[in-house]
Amino acid sequence: MARALGMQPSNVSATMRSLVGRDLVTREPDPADRRSVRLKPTVHALHGMALIEEAWAESFAAALADLSPSQRKSFTAAIPAMVALAEALKSRR
Repeated sequence: MARALGMQPSNVSATMRSLVGRDLVTREPDPADRRSVRLKPTVHALHGMALIEEAWAESFAAALADLSPSQRKSFTAAIPAMVALAEALKSRR
């Protein structure tokens, strides 16, 4: 996991302990490999993420409303390319 995040293992461990301590993540043993753990967001973390996503959506909608109709049309036409870019970025993880 540290390699995927581009972090030192000790920093990842400290970060995970902090997230567990703040009730943002739970650590559960992996049933297939007891040496490993699975990290899961808590309800508290999911609620926080939903609030952040809502704030971003409101900001994004307000900014889109400031665009001219032709700019919004251009933006809409670019959505398939942006989705493809997002998928390409995901595949590089």
